[in-house]
Amino acid sequence: MTQQRDVRCPMCASPDAELRYRLTRFEVLGCRGCALVYLWPQPSPEKIREMFSTLYTTGEGSLPELRDYFGFCYEDVPSNPLVQLYESWLDALERVREPGRLLDVGCGTGLFLAVARRRGWQPFGIDDCAEATRHAREHFGLDVWDGEFAGFASGSRRFDAITGWDIIEHSRSPVELLQTMARCLAPGGVVGLSTPNQHSILDVLAGALYRWSRGRIQSPLEKFYIEQHFLYFTEITLAQALGRAGLAVATSRRELTDLRRLALSPPTRLLLHTLFGAARVTGLENRLFVVARAAGPRLGSTREPSG
Repeated sequence: MTQQRDVRCPMCASPDAELRYRLTRFEVLGCRGCALVYLWPQPSPEKIREMFSTLYTTGEGSLPELRDYFGFCYEDVPSNPLVQLYESWLDALERVREPGRLLDVGCGTGLFLAVARRRGWQPFGIDDCAEATRHAREHFGLDVWDGEFAGFASGSRRFDAITGWDIIEHSRSPVELLQTMARCLAPGGVVGLSTPNQHSILDVLAGALYRWSRGRIQSPLEKFYIEQHFLYFTEITLAQALGRAGLAVATSRRELTDLRRLALSPPTRLLLHTLFGAARVTGLENRLFVVARAAGPRLGSTREPSG
């Protein structure tokens, strides 16, 4: 890269970045200091708020496959695959911490909090998308706040669990976000996170096509690297981010996207089923799930079977 520009790593602030992929709307960079993969340039905060407002209300966005994805966020019914996923995440949380005060950062429509409330948690939430939080209050009757987590966290509230489902990849300062979560924990509290796995079968195969075609075949990569996700973690870099924030992994596992939530043609669905089957065998699942708690000398971690 010959042009002078600010490409400092959002995690370690190193300016030493290598170009992994040059795509239509942005570049995918890899930090030589900490190995975090991130997009450059990032969309503005205003653009991101507008994007999520549209996704929650119409489902329209840069990926047609996500047209129905956010539609599953509205109804707490057993057949909803998102409810089933939330139940499994709560199972993992409750193996580390019994139900208590729970804060969901980026709570969206409040569906996760509604599921958690049924299991005995005291639910609280915060989100910057007014369209989503309105549903949380009016449909689920939840106590949620509109705004940024940093402003909310300046108060004295403490929680037994703080969750951030698919939010850290949207963060412009991931370590600061995790530090803020850590400060808001009650003694013995835990943090639950989910995020796309950068070291997945999608990146491995799409990246191989990109390199084989000398950058001409970009469309498979553009299904994985999308503009609303600034950061892409591996198990290692996510553990590093948690460690920089004074947290350590208590339990973790790799997961696969539930294809029932995607709008796919039959051939594409079959292809992804095949790829995901291979991912289970090779350990290249496309998603990460972790539960973390304050780092300490006696802290141990466990790996759950990948989903």
